[in-house]
Amino acid sequence: MNRRTWIALGVLAAALFAFAVYRFRHRGDVAASGERGDPAVSESTASEVTASDRDLPRGSVSGRVTDTATKPIAGAQVCAFASSDRLVSIDKRVPRCVTTGADGRYRIEDLLVASYEVTASATNYQPARWVNPEKTGRALTLASGEARENVDLVLTAGGVEVRGRVQDIGGGPVVGALVTVLSTEQAMFGPGGAANAVAQSDGKGEWQVWVAPGRIAAQVTAEGYADGSKDGIAPGQFIEISLTPESVLQGRVVEAGTDTPVAGARVAASGDSMGFGPGGGGEHTALTDAEGRFRIARLEPGRYKPDAKTPHRWGTARESVLLGVGETSGEVLIEAHPAATVSGRISFRDGKDGKGCAQGAVNLSEKGKSEFRWAKADDEGKVRVEGMLPGTYQVEVWCKDAALEEKYEPVTLADKDVDGLVWKVNGGLSLSGVVVDAKGAPVAGVTLFARTRGGDGRDPRSRTGWGNTESEKDGTFRIRGLLAGTYSVDVRREGIASPKEPTEVKVDRDVSGVRITLPAGGSIEGTVVDGSGAPVSAANVQAKGGTWGWNQTTTRDDGTFAIKGVNPGDYRVSASHGWSAMRAPGTKDDDVQGVSTAVKAGETARVKVIVESQRDEIRGRVVDDGGQPVTDAFVDAERESDSASKAQGQAGRAMRWAWGRRTPVLTELDGRFTLTKLSPGTYTVRAFRKGGGETISEKIRTGTEVTLTIRRTGSISGTVVGSKGASPERFSVTLRDEKTGVSRDESFFRTGGSFVLRDLPAGDFILSAEAPDGRAQTKVQLEQGAKREGLRLELEGNASLRGRIVALDNGQPVPGMVVMVRPAKGGSGMMAIGGSMGDQDRKNVTDAEGRFEVERCPAGRVTLSAYPNDYRGSEFSSIYLPLTVDAGRTTELAPLRAPRKRTKGFDVGGDLGFVLQERSPDADLEQARNIVSVVRPGSAAAKAGLVVGDEIVSVDGQDVVGANGYLYRSLSNVPEGTSIALGLKRGGQVVIQAAKPL
Repeated sequence: MNRRTWIALGVLAAALFAFAVYRFRHRGDVAASGERGDPAVSESTASEVTASDRDLPRGSVSGRVTDTATKPIAGAQVCAFASSDRLVSIDKRVPRCVTTGADGRYRIEDLLVASYEVTASATNYQPARWVNPEKTGRALTLASGEARENVDLVLTAGGVEVRGRVQDIGGGPVVGALVTVLSTEQAMFGPGGAANAVAQSDGKGEWQVWVAPGRIAAQVTAEGYADGSKDGIAPGQFIEISLTPESVLQGRVVEAGTDTPVAGARVAASGDSMGFGPGGGGEHTALTDAEGRFRIARLEPGRYKPDAKTPHRWGTARESVLLGVGETSGEVLIEAHPAATVSGRISFRDGKDGKGCAQGAVNLSEKGKSEFRWAKADDEGKVRVEGMLPGTYQVEVWCKDAALEEKYEPVTLADKDVDGLVWKVNGGLSLSGVVVDAKGAPVAGVTLFARTRGGDGRDPRSRTGWGNTESEKDGTFRIRGLLAGTYSVDVRREGIASPKEPTEVKVDRDVSGVRITLPAGGSIEGTVVDGSGAPVSAANVQAKGGTWGWNQTTTRDDGTFAIKGVNPGDYRVSASHGWSAMRAPGTKDDDVQGVSTAVKAGETARVKVIVESQRDEIRGRVVDDGGQPVTDAFVDAERESDSASKAQGQAGRAMRWAWGRRTPVLTELDGRFTLTKLSPGTYTVRAFRKGGGETISEKIRTGTEVTLTIRRTGSISGTVVGSKGASPERFSVTLRDEKTGVSRDESFFRTGGSFVLRDLPAGDFILSAEAPDGRAQTKVQLEQGAKREGLRLELEGNASLRGRIVALDNGQPVPGMVVMVRPAKGGSGMMAIGGSMGDQDRKNVTDAEGRFEVERCPAGRVTLSAYPNDYRGSEFSSIYLPLTVDAGRTTELAPLRAPRKRTKGFDVGGDLGFVLQERSPDADLEQARNIVSVVRPGSAAAKAGLVVGDEIVSVDGQDVVGANGYLYRSLSNVPEGTSIALGLKRGGQVVIQAAKPL
């Protein structure tokens, strides 16, 4: 199984945490306006709110801010953050903020028609977000001219101060930047959800706010710069955020085939940076003026492909656009084609108060296509999905605290609007109870997640039931909108220990009286220092025990850290930067890192983690082919592992992973750069222009200087021809170099089948084309600066797969396994069900007999993966194996064998004392081998006689070679104290007893 798949399965909690930060960063561009009024509009000559809407009377929000004793808080800042499908970036970038008077009262005026998040913050208090007293949500919807009163907020004491500085890439202060800080732990687990504190940088670029203690995410926006962001910890960390000069995308939207301008079109530009640079990518929007022109500012450098829509038109640019640092594009032309609008209402089947779903959304997607459109419901449950092209669309509905229908009828759209649709939901069942601590006292602010278990008599293909809520001040909770079934209920609140196992509850009616008792936990406190005793700030600290958990934090500027709410047990505490582990001085990557400690209930364990110095540097210069300095290159470095297990080029590929990595530096006017805060070692150094043009140098030691030459880029162009000879209306083209990790994914619409990919480095690429009626793939070798033209990709028709999944040990059917198929090499990087984003019939989920069917599969060499729908509760592990599928027909597979998990739930397997050689990303799975690359001295493996170079061919008698290679991980992941027999290619076997997990 490749790295991405294992991360997807093994880092669920971290992914949830990242999603909270992502929602914060991409919910809209954020700043504060105070009482000064709106700042100048610079991104577009208009807002997506139409002229008539903008002329409507503005609304207001007023209320009172108090402490928990109802005492008014003077000088508190209250902000209203706008959110609406009808708003564009500039409308969402600037919340309206005011300050409370001596009586704690406030009034925010001049508010557009939209939904608003209203938050308050004050010195020495934790920020709070308004919650509807009727428990119907945290968003306040404001109608035209409406004056909402009594929007009261209560602040809790215990806020901590966070300070920071906003600077440009040259180190100079950015004055007047707007900083919004979110407590990400509060967003995920705290009472009231996410609450923001807003500040403005002063003449020195400095700012300060008060937030809840814990991990934070800060986002900055400033005129003339791309947005910036940085994660941190509060209190004790000074947050410095560097901003890059803005890039600007401008252009014009016209009716297809004419020069007639399209006014009032919403233009969206999604970047390719994925958070790798200072601003974090995301979608940026603007509205066209009367001449059809648009201007989207505050963009990161990178590659963009804008699209435009109105209620009755949609179109996208013919080619993507590459923007350098501070660059403004030429005029980008978007041709808008006829489209239609789908409208309807999400309505309660039981007539709940005669109202529609006020907190809902509808998603429309075409079967066999990866594109989708969605829209949120208004207060009456009404939904409008605009700019839809002809086709038949699957419908997915969401409604807070409501139970959904098993399936919704598809929507077929021709050349006219479809309206008057009704999507029914119902109130569903409820589950209520109380959360208490180990002494029986109620616990507030605990987040509860309920999800249906597999194997409880429900149809394995039926819709998954789920719900969530937070416990009240008295510890009580109620989860609404549940389907009938048996639920696993997990609980979480940062800083409080959680039960190791979920609470299981059968819900066949409204259930009450559920009592969830939290165990007594302990804490881990300590410091991270280098070999000289200097503190290491902003390091990620993890405490790993026998069960995968949430025990992680970040060091403060003085190197200290604290992890609270840790379940009793044995842990290993280690530090890292991003994905890279920080080693102890004098050790290597194959040595076990970290410090062991034991946590006892009610006690604090103290540890000291000593790591290598983080004060080394690499200096250099970036030039072009002619030796001239490159002034807009980003430079990054990744330490090359000295582990015997790593595949060649691993560091270079790792640098393309955005999440958790350091921010790259930008070259100076003379092309020079300095990479700082490096540990000693050898590095792969990469210089790149976002979206095109790069160079990589390997084996660069710290303390040395390097010259990096960015070579001329090339291009690849050609034509995609459908399986029946006609050009597909919509298709995507993917380019990948598996060894280096270079990739490009672009989609095309009504280009007559033609495509072009520009700004490409040299490489050995796999070029893939995908359309609803088929796929094609070829190899392309691109020399430096070359143009490969005239390529012809003829799509092969889709295939289908049918099969059955049975248990490895006894051949019994395994229901509830989700099956996905993707090209073995190249193709879209997104795991897909037969190339689409979903199958509402759920035929790709195994039924009670273990049978499944995947439609619209890619043909040729593919990789099939299958995983339990209820991964935690299932007895079975995943399947991951190569297949050959014939185009245009249905392939019947022999039964696929699923191994049983040998550890329970999320328990971590015991340590076997050895490591296998990492597989190259371009390796054929059928040729996969289990080669031992590391045997730790004194380990169980060493004592059993396993040696480096041994090839493992079986585990407990089961073949794990080639196509059976996927079985190895499951069969060898055993609890501490369990013995397994490993068959060796050299003959014989070794028996290893698993030791305590590392």
